[in-house]
Amino acid sequence: MSVSSRDLVAKKMAQLIRAGGATLTSYTCPVCGTPLLRLKTGEYYCANCDRPVVIVRSDAEEKEVMIKYGLMDIRDTLYERLVMINNELKETKDIDRINELVKSMVLILEAYDKITQIINQGSPGTSTKAEKK
Repeated sequence: MSVSSRDLVAKKMAQLIRAGGATLTSYTCPVCGTPLLRLKTGEYYCANCDRPVVIVRSDAEEKEVMIKYGLMDIRDTLYERLVMINNELKETKDIDRINELVKSMVLILEAYDKITQIINQGSPGTSTKAEKK
């Protein structure tokens, strides 16, 4: 990280702290090593990576979180496929193709709903461990 980008990150962190929206923690980002901020919402945040980081305290919790975020990625992919099918559905006039597309949409929506239910039953987390200094 260059000096100027470090300065920008430090300024961003200082602004969040001064505004009362965050406090500095003893944890560091597992990706870049920047000290993490704890936001008013309770989330941990890396100002350098510009992303939330959730602290996991055990390998079992980390595995659970990795599964959850993997499922969220699958759900995002399903949504993207729904958009693609919808775009094709708008253009097609062939009734057999429309029928195929609608069947595909129904299957994807069922999978999307099931994955969402599984995600919502689990506990929050992230796939990386923060380091305590």
